[in-house]
Amino acid sequence: MNIFQKLKLWIMIQYYNIKNHFQIKKYRKSYPDYVDDEYNCGALKFIWGVKAYDDLSNNKANLYTMNDIDIIYDRDSKKYYLSIETAYMFDENRKENECKYLKYLLKMFIKFMDDNGYSKDYDMCLFMNDISISLSADSIEELYANFKIYVEGYCSFYGY
Repeated sequence: MNIFQKLKLWIMIQYYNIKNHFQIKKYRKSYPDYVDDEYNCGALKFIWGVKAYDDLSNNKANLYTMNDIDIIYDRDSKKYYLSIETAYMFDENRKENECKYLKYLLKMFIKFMDDNGYSKDYDMCLFMNDISISLSADSIEELYANFKIYVEGYCSFYGY
């Protein structure tokens, strides 16, 4: 690496650090609960997650760990997002094992709901409602209802 490449790299790093400094300052001003850590990244706030068995870090689930399921809140859009790892391939009876996996994730979500005092009785009205399952919602309760409907519908459809 010659001197000009090193200088260019140094300038890029300084630019990134300055930009990051002001972005953090902006989010701290806009959101009093903002802390620059592994649970916050810009407008995103990590709410909860279950680490994947193959995540080799010693950290608790956060934005940077590999998670089988997690909930992220976007402060700007005021929406909750559910993410589910679907890159697993199951041997033998694939549909049965997929349902076991989904039911395990639902069980972990239920535990999170119970541990944190969230209601599991979200009233989803059919009238003039979009009849698709969404991985984003205005509340954690709505997100839970969407996921539960998906898991139970998927497993019921395939007979598990």
